[in-house]
Amino acid sequence: MITSKSNDIIKNIIKLKTKKYSKERGLCVVESIKLIYELYEKGLLETILVIDKKYELVKHFKNVKIEIISEEIAKFISDAVTTDGVIAICKIPQNKGISYNKSLILDRIQDPSNMGAIIRSARAFGFTTIFTLDSTYPYTFKCIRSSMGHVFGVSIIDVTLDELKKIKIDNNIQFITADMDGCAIEKYLKTNENFAIIIGNEGSGVSEDLRKLSDKIVSIPMDKDVESLNASVSAGIIMYYLK
Repeated sequence: MITSKSNDIIKNIIKLKTKKYSKERGLCVVESIKLIYELYEKGLLETILVIDKKYELVKHFKNVKIEIISEEIAKFISDAVTTDGVIAICKIPQNKGISYNKSLILDRIQDPSNMGAIIRSARAFGFTTIFTLDSTYPYTFKCIRSSMGHVFGVSIIDVTLDELKKIKIDNNIQFITADMDGCAIEKYLKTNENFAIIIGNEGSGVSEDLRKLSDKIVSIPMDKDVESLNASVSAGIIMYYLK
């Protein structure tokens, strides 16, 4: 049983919670037995750390390293308010292919809970390709939890503005920006089967550089007493209309 915070596996878990190390290794940390079961079925689990009384839940897993940890260590490495005592190191899946038919562009989304909620809605409405510019890392505890694990079912590509310009031109993609100044979404008709919805930063919206790349700007009509919607709510509504 692992009882020391200085154990190499525990130190590796802590390092994997940083974006740089997680990206370098292609691994992330996940929690909750439900998600761990789903990731086991996908063949993405590398190591499971489990408290003794929950070992029965995972002992049948094959080709996965299993380590028993103390409850104190489980609390130490967990990001949950209350841990269920099952934590795993998971492989970050390689992009499964890029669909230009309908995609998302996330411009400087900073809140991991927003990012996760957007990803969850994207999966619900069939947007399986997500381009991100200077946005929060999607493989953190908060983002994974908010996405309900759907972060592992989409292709997430971190791009620069120049790379995005090339993608737009090479694949004849119509860029549709979500902004309060645009035309009402229910009145908008797509003119291109290849399109991408641009969702901007929670505070400042879509950058001027991306607005200049936009072919159309759309808005969500709402009561005049409401200034704006949360980025993830806006994304969900617009994806639903254009799906």
